[in-house]
Amino acid sequence: MHYTDHSEVLLFADSLQRSGYSNDEILQQLQQKGTPENLLTVIIENLKSIRLSRKRKIGFACCSIGLALLVIGCMLTLFLISSGGNIKFVMYGLTTIGVVLTLKGMIDLLGW
Repeated sequence: MHYTDHSEVLLFADSLQRSGYSNDEILQQLQQKGTPENLLTVIIENLKSIRLSRKRKIGFACCSIGLALLVIGCMLTLFLISSGGNIKFVMYGLTTIGVVLTLKGMIDLLGW
């Protein structure tokens, strides 16, 4: 089957990428389907940009949740210190989770 329509090839390649195929495997699949060479390079570049935009979306969400946990943890720690409560879980638990989520989000935003 020969693909000539850019959108049709991109949808097929995107479905392969979502299934867990690497870019080399997708390229090989498209070559077996008879996709022209000039269209292959365009499709691979589009797949890279789609993957990067997905990672950035996840990165923004992780950063937002992580920063919210850090702020909530700080506020709860200040409240518990002033009221004489136990601050260990809030200070160490929420802060650790917040830092890990924030760092994961930053890594995704950088595209690593």
